[in-house]
Amino acid sequence: MKSPTIKLLEPELLELLNAQDYRQVRDALSILEPADIADFIESLDPEPAGITFRVLPRDIASDVFAELERPVQERLLNILGGERSARVIEDLEPDDRAALLDELPVEVATPLIARMSPENRAITQVILGYDSQSVGRLMTPDYVRLHKEWTVGRALEHIRRYGQDAETVHWVFVIKPDGTLIDDLHIRTLLLADPDSTIADCMDDQFVALIATDDREEAVRAMARYNRTALPVVDSLGLLIGIVTADDIADVAEEEFTEDVQKLGGMEALDSPYTTTPVRDMVRKRGVWLAGLFVLQLLSIGVMGFFDEQLDKAVVLAIFVPLIIASGGNTGTQAASLLVRAIAVEEVHLSAWWRIMRKELLTGFVLGAILGLMGVLTVVLLSASGFTHTPHTMPLALTVGGAVFIIVIWGTLIGSMLPLILDKLGMDPAASSAPLVATLMDVSGLTIYFALAILILRGSLL
Repeated sequence: MKSPTIKLLEPELLELLNAQDYRQVRDALSILEPADIADFIESLDPEPAGITFRVLPRDIASDVFAELERPVQERLLNILGGERSARVIEDLEPDDRAALLDELPVEVATPLIARMSPENRAITQVILGYDSQSVGRLMTPDYVRLHKEWTVGRALEHIRRYGQDAETVHWVFVIKPDGTLIDDLHIRTLLLADPDSTIADCMDDQFVALIATDDREEAVRAMARYNRTALPVVDSLGLLIGIVTADDIADVAEEEFTEDVQKLGGMEALDSPYTTTPVRDMVRKRGVWLAGLFVLQLLSIGVMGFFDEQLDKAVVLAIFVPLIIASGGNTGTQAASLLVRAIAVEEVHLSAWWRIMRKELLTGFVLGAILGLMGVLTVVLLSASGFTHTPHTMPLALTVGGAVFIIVIWGTLIGSMLPLILDKLGMDPAASSAPLVATLMDVSGLTIYFALAILILRGSLL
């Protein structure tokens, strides 16, 4: 979505582009934020987009490039040519550079890496060596290192000299001569300390660190838990090899949340933004799940067919099937959504399964009683209004109300336990999607409804 600033300036910028007044375009864009410039470039056709990017000052261009959507980045690289593309990529932060190169075709990425300086090439290859979903892919080697024997005055001078190249100076990191991390310090601690005191005097020997091979979701949880803007990343030996900053974590959190929402909707997570996902991929991601759910729904037909004799005797039972199905599906979906989110933010763990089950059973009992009573009243009112014609109103009302009561309890149980079971099996709990839970509840709910009908209505309607 375009910012108000770009919406206001866009007509003027387009006019300058059409007039080929590129100096004015450069000056106008230079005062904007990189994200706003990226929005403007993304709104242009490929050729004017390439021209606009070319006129940007180099110190701005890399920040703008990092803000662009991945397909736009790839189009620009094709327009800019090999040498200019390599320079643009090399100016990116190491983690952004690695992320882009990883998604480019090998035949495109390899020459670009070869054109980098030896130092940047080595850094990029190290990051690319980690799994794409690991913390190592998010880290940057640009941070400030201190030694505990330094004075605070010397440390501040070191920060002033080298801090401009660091990703952040809010946090600085104390290491041993061999590179082992021993502490981290907030810049505020140094600014308020006596310049003649040593770094060791400021240390508390307590720090939180991520391991490079950890899943990137662990970085999201740690950043939120400890309310940090940067966290150190160490290898298996405890050597400091990089840091992860809040802006990278925010991107990961958004991606993970989007992925979970899409899975809860009953589909595979998209690999790219919705607007740039081809119809072919959209059909594949959604069609597989829909086909699977379609097959599962055949079980509902089987249940209806199994009880066709009862339906022939009491057609009125079919009137309340949608009510039964909706009660189970809605209840199960609610429980599944709550548990998937609770697992994602580590509010609950499998070890607490009995406490979760007890809580959901109690909740389901209360909700089932309320909805069951509503079911009884619905049957009575429909019968009194003449909408349904049966001489056995109360037995039918008890059947519908009792079925809703049992199904709601069963729905809370299925919806809450399925995500825990999937998590235990090493699968994504978000795979316990709303459509999947609803389909399972359709089949089991119909079975409960007709079984209860046979038990209560035998000798009357049946």
